[in-house]
Amino acid sequence: MRKTADVLRDREAKGVALFIVLEIVGLLALATGILLFVTRSAPLPVLAIVLPAVLALGGLLILVRRRRWVGLAGHVAIVLSILVTGPFLFLEWQGTGMAAAYLPKTGYPMGLVLLVLTATTLQPHYPAVVTLLLTVFHGILVFIALDDPATVLAQLPTWQEHVMGPALHLGRVANEMAFLAATGGIVTFSTWIARRTVLNAARLEQATAQLSRYFSPDVAERVATADPDFLKPGGSRRFVAVVVSDIAGFTALSGTLGPDATLRFLADYQKRMTAVIFDNGGSVDKYVGDGILATFGATGTVSSPCTQAVRAAHEMMRALAAINADRAAAGESAIAHRIGVHAGEAMVGNVGTEERLEFTVIGDVVNLAHRIEQACKITGDGVLLSRAVVDACPERPVVSRGRPDLPGVALPPELFAPVDPTDGAAPPREGG
Repeated sequence: MRKTADVLRDREAKGVALFIVLEIVGLLALATGILLFVTRSAPLPVLAIVLPAVLALGGLLILVRRRRWVGLAGHVAIVLSILVTGPFLFLEWQGTGMAAAYLPKTGYPMGLVLLVLTATTLQPHYPAVVTLLLTVFHGILVFIALDDPATVLAQLPTWQEHVMGPALHLGRVANEMAFLAATGGIVTFSTWIARRTVLNAARLEQATAQLSRYFSPDVAERVATADPDFLKPGGSRRFVAVVVSDIAGFTALSGTLGPDATLRFLADYQKRMTAVIFDNGGSVDKYVGDGILATFGATGTVSSPCTQAVRAAHEMMRALAAINADRAAAGESAIAHRIGVHAGEAMVGNVGTEERLEFTVIGDVVNLAHRIEQACKITGDGVLLSRAVVDACPERPVVSRGRPDLPGVALPPELFAPVDPTDGAAPPREGG
């Protein structure tokens, strides 16, 4: 599972990649416009500036998509764009034949476009850097204009004089630079807000992924988007199906395997069984050593808790067969597990405090499911269902195992072994 920082870095890399792509498109469009509409421009200098820049930006794009030096590539792309597009302003000026005062008066439109595009990077310092560089560049233009003998200082020029004439109004230039700084500040702040929004979304995504370790995906979504009342201590009564599984002879098996091999085996076993439970809409309430306690219908997202619990129990037996096939191929002995399924009303909700909650199921239905799992030792079956479960899904063929004594249960329920639907026979009895 990825950390929040990893998710954010991935989003930033995608933003920087989009920024570089837009830079490439913008450079090509700008070069095309100059070649078509600036009559005195020379094609060779324009192409000599644009083509190497596009190739360099393409190389940076490859690095970013490979998640290599993303931050450095983004900053190089910014500097490269200003260094490349800046000379276009001089080419345009030379094409007009005007005095150098033309440079600061026409501004740097491509710079503003570049500033806006930096918002896609989700890094507030990108637009801040562009604002600083554009301000410096604009100051250089003013210096060049003032150094031109043809430039004169105007007080109240008309629009035509301001743009095309040799007069330069420093107050208006100052206003334009202030506008540039304000725009940069707004874009920087907006980018910071966007970054915070993406960060919160990444955290929510991580929280949902963490919940998915305990619940099926639909249940995790329900918990992640629940209203505050759902996340308070307390609960309600619900009809739930409970599945309890336990590996037969696990103590002896772990003694044979040793600590490291036992943990690897248990991790693989629980991973496969948990996948089956989640696929059938269940939730893992807890792991108890080698045992698993799963519930169906605890959050109200399952329409037929008993049907899905029985299906999960059957598929857990198939998953066990796959595990044993792998063990046989490795020259290891087969293992068996016992599964008990019971259904009934239980208290479902959060226990603990508002600072530390645990979503769980409490009631006799859980205790009886444990006893039914233990009864597999008496009947020799791999799966046993209670009468309540069988009555809730009558379409499932079963074989009665009577009412075996269950420790601590005054009136044991009638138990049933499900018939394997693949061959129409009762499942083989497993040794305890």
